[in-house]
Amino acid sequence: MSEKEKREDPFAEKWQKVFDNIWLLFLLSLLISGVLYNVWGIYDLLTVPPVP
Repeated sequence: MSEKEKREDPFAEKWQKVFDNIWLLFLLSLLISGVLYNVWGIYDLLTVPPVP
């Protein structure tokens, strides 16, 4: 094993724990998609021209 492989980056180690947690990834995907679709829907509602 090389010296570079022995040293672990604490920043990379923190993100590795996040990416290994399947439930956290699931909740993040729900949150991101929910926010994006709601913002998109509100934008669509606000840009619809009024009925004459």
